[in-house]
Amino acid sequence: MYLNHYFDPVDFQLINKKVQLKNKYILGHYIENYTNKVDAGIIHKTDIAILGVPNVNGIWDEEEVLSIEKIRIELYQLASLDDKINIIDFGNLKRTKNQKESHLALRDVVDYLNELNIVSIIIGGSQDISYGVCKCFNNEPFFTFSVIDALLDIKKGIEQFNSTNYLTRIFNTNHNLFQFNLLGYQGHLIAKELFAKTKGINEHVRLGVLRHDIKIAEPIMRNSDFLSFDFGAIKYSEAPGNANVLPNGLRSEEACQLAKYAGISNRLKILALCEANAEADKSGLTAKLSAQIIWYFLSGFIHRDGINPETDENKIIYKVEVRNVDYPLVFYRNPETQQWWMEVQSLKGKKIIIACSKKEYKSASKNEIPKLWLKYVQKIDELSK
Repeated sequence: MYLNHYFDPVDFQLINKKVQLKNKYILGHYIENYTNKVDAGIIHKTDIAILGVPNVNGIWDEEEVLSIEKIRIELYQLASLDDKINIIDFGNLKRTKNQKESHLALRDVVDYLNELNIVSIIIGGSQDISYGVCKCFNNEPFFTFSVIDALLDIKKGIEQFNSTNYLTRIFNTNHNLFQFNLLGYQGHLIAKELFAKTKGINEHVRLGVLRHDIKIAEPIMRNSDFLSFDFGAIKYSEAPGNANVLPNGLRSEEACQLAKYAGISNRLKILALCEANAEADKSGLTAKLSAQIIWYFLSGFIHRDGINPETDENKIIYKVEVRNVDYPLVFYRNPETQQWWMEVQSLKGKKIIIACSKKEYKSASKNEIPKLWLKYVQKIDELSK
C-alpha cells in the first residue's frame, strides 16, 4: 500500500520560509529529513506518522488546510526530543467526493499504519473523523475508545451525521466496542440520561474530578487504543480557535499532561486532535497549544517501555482474598513506574490484564470488590456467551 497516493505532501520549502528547518535543535529538522528519505520500502522503520485531515463534517475545507499548516509550523519549531524517533509527515488527506469517502480513506490509512505498529497523530478535522478511525477496530474484541470533550456527542432521533452526533453512529455500528471513556466533560452541559446511551464499560470523568486528580486519567490511557481530543474541552480563553465558547474547561498544562499520559501508553495507537481551528484564532494561541499537546504526546512516546505486565520479571504480584469471590484477585505493580494492573477472569476462564490504579488494590485489601474489576468481569462474561 503506497500511502502517498492518499495525501497532498508537505511543502517544506514554504514552511522553511517561516521555520529554519536546517536548525538541528528543532523538531521540524528531523521530521523533514526523515520524511524526505522515506519511501514504501522503509516505512516499517517509522515510529510516528503525522496525518493532516482538513475535513469538516466530511467536506474538504480550505480554512482547515490553513489551520493545519499553522499548527504544523508551530510544531516544527519546537525543541527536538532527546531520543531519536522516526517521524514522517504525510501531509494532508486529499479532497474526496463526499463524507463517506473521506472516512473510508482515513480508515484504510490508519488500519495500514496499525498493522505496521506505527502510531498515528491526526491533526485537524471535525470530530466525526473519529468514526472513520473506529472502523479500523470493528474486528477487535477488546477495543477501547477514549474521548476528551466537554460534551457527549449523542443525539436522539434521525439527523444528518456530523460531529455533534458521531458517537451515536459509532455505538450503533461498532459491535466490538469493549470500553468507552469520556474525560473532562462538564456536567451542566450534559443530561444524565444521555450517559445511558453509551456503550460498553465506561469511565466518565467530569472536569472537576479530573482537575482534582489528573492522575485518574493515566490508567485510562493505558487501556485505550484510540484517543480523540476535542479542542472544545479546553477553556476558551486558552484556545479561542474552537466553536465552543465555554468559560470553563481544561487548562493548557492539563491538556499537555493528558497528552503525555497518552503518549506513554504502550497500547494507544492513534491520537486525533480535532476541532482546533487555528485559522480563526488571530492570537495564535490555538496553533501553539495544539503543537505543544503533540509535543508532549511525543515526549511521552519516547518513554514507552513495551513491557507486558504479565511477563515482566520485575513486577510485584499481589493476591488478595475478597469476600464473595471464589478466587484471589491478582494485581501487578511496576515498582519503577508505580503503575498498577489487575487480572480479570471470566466465568469461563478467559483472562485479560487491565490497567488500573492503586485505588482498586486498596478496595480489594479492604475486602471490597473493586467496581472497575466487577465491570470488566461482567463485560467479559457477556462476550463469552
